[in-house]
Formats: sequence, C-alpha cells, structure tokens
Amino acid sequence: MGDGLKLDPWWDEPAYKAAQVSFSTKGTFILAKLQAHDAAKLKDVLADVYRDAVPDPTDITKFEWEVILAYLGASPDESADVQKRMGRVWR
Repeated sequence: MGDGLKLDPWWDEPAYKAAQVSFSTKGTFILAKLQAHDAAKLKDVLADVYRDAVPDPTDITKFEWEVILAYLGASPDESADVQKRMGRVWR
C-alpha cells in the first residue's frame, strides 16, 4: 500500500471548514475531494458498493466509507481520521 491520500491539507481548506455545518456537508466535501483525486476509481467503487444510486453521505455506513477510502488508496489511519472528523468513532 502507498503513502495514502495525504488528506491532512484537506482539513485546512475553507470548503472543509464551511462544511462543519452538518454531517452531510462534511461527507459531501470528502466525496468531492475523492472525485477530484481519482474520478474513475471513485465511480468504480461507488458502482460496486451501490448498485442503484449513491446515498446521501449521512447514510453511508462506516464500513462503506472504509471500503471507498481504502479503494482510493487511503491508509487505515486516514480512514479512521475521516470517520473521526465526520463525528463517528472508529472501531
């Protein structure tokens, strides 16, 4: 596995700080960043995880976030950090 997605700079962006309004906006921000990182891979993993349509980020489970992030190259620590920043305790 590589060096991960190098997410730390994301959390200092004004768009992320503005997303602090709700769980859904945080998830939307993260999905947009993943889209910008590798749109093709994100499309592939979302098609595998969600056969019909991608749900609101509020409805994406911890396991689904882990699958999405890992497929795009996130390290386990980065996946845990994303969950923590979204207000979920990582197990």
